[in-house]
Amino acid sequence: MTNYKKAELHLDDKIIPLNLVTGTDGKQGIEIKTLYDSTGVVTVDPGNFNTAIGESQVSRRDPENGTLSYRGYDIKDLAKHSTFVETSYLLIYGNLPKKAELQDFTNRLAKHSMIHEDMINLFDGFPGKAHPLAVLSTMIMALSSYYPDDYEESVDKGVDQVTRLLSKIRTIAAFSYKKTIGQPFVYPKDNLPYCSNFLHMLFSIPAESENHVAPQEIDKLLNQFLILYADHEQNVAASTVQLVGSTKSNLFASISAGISALWGSREGGQSVAAIEFLEKITTSKKSVKEYISDSKVKEELTKSNFLGHTAYLTKSPRSLVAREIFHNYFDNKKSPILDFAREFENYIDNDSFYKEKNLYPNLEFYSGIVFQEIGIPKRMFTVMQTMGKLPGWLAHWRELRIKSNFKKARPRQIYTGPMNLNYIPIENR
Repeated sequence: MTNYKKAELHLDDKIIPLNLVTGTDGKQGIEIKTLYDSTGVVTVDPGNFNTAIGESQVSRRDPENGTLSYRGYDIKDLAKHSTFVETSYLLIYGNLPKKAELQDFTNRLAKHSMIHEDMINLFDGFPGKAHPLAVLSTMIMALSSYYPDDYEESVDKGVDQVTRLLSKIRTIAAFSYKKTIGQPFVYPKDNLPYCSNFLHMLFSIPAESENHVAPQEIDKLLNQFLILYADHEQNVAASTVQLVGSTKSNLFASISAGISALWGSREGGQSVAAIEFLEKITTSKKSVKEYISDSKVKEELTKSNFLGHTAYLTKSPRSLVAREIFHNYFDNKKSPILDFAREFENYIDNDSFYKEKNLYPNLEFYSGIVFQEIGIPKRMFTVMQTMGKLPGWLAHWRELRIKSNFKKARPRQIYTGPMNLNYIPIENR
């Protein structure tokens, strides 16, 4: 890696010195925040693929070497040894908690699991077919009406809001699903672990004598996949949270905006696409090889969002960890989806066409199968991603807010439209 010592911009005969910013990993950026004021020109970077929104200590993605770390800890180690609650603490507060800190954090999550009873009436305003993600986004925005305190009044108060939201998202997500299927809400049981409590609210039915209690291995499986989703540096949704947060918008409004960013098929919904593709193979009555050797299907797969990842030049580290978890748990289990998934995976791994294009089953491919196999319906897949991504969003939002010099985001543009037109009265147009 080249360690640059000097950067300059040449505009005709004018030379503008530029500052270099170097990260702890040695990667560098060119600082241009005063460029327009000193030259009258701006940089043009559609999609911001070459623009760093700022400096961050939350996570690091290395596209060349295919690594991902949270606060310096490798994602594989966290998925293997940590829990979602512990990883959330790490992302939000910057360090792995000591035993007492983790217990306190767990207790605070339990304290905030209930939602205000008045909010239950808000669910009635949604039609029965409302998508759970729409309900989730709206209800989280509504939390700002019940907890209106500004973050800037007290950092500690802001941190409490962070814990409050991380806890309540499970309840709102589960209630959102119950609303769409016409079942009564099931209240949280705070003696259950974080993921088991969510599954209890999702699957329990009041009329049945026994509540749903997730087996320990299912709780661990869900913990692992939520950890894999917890942060991925500056993705669209995380950046949306920061852009909205830069206006000093409250936490709930900022997170609601991030959820809205997941509506797009390029940012969310990949897990659903993976399952629906496997279901097509199942109903086709063909083998995987017969089905995907079709030229139209092959073209479809090259454009799919559950194969490969444009954020990496090699295989995504999340996909490698997800694959290992998937096989460890499901290799001795059978179902039509599992059988076709393993056959599909093997075919893709050994086909030169997909290998050359760096197309491989990614995190969304495996998470879709896992969610489906543990009983979570497809319409909830993106909600599951939202729950997983929330700690990263909270970490980026909090990191921005505790900076004393953060500014409101205000991108510029290059105007390419018409100039100096004269107004024409409507009768002369």
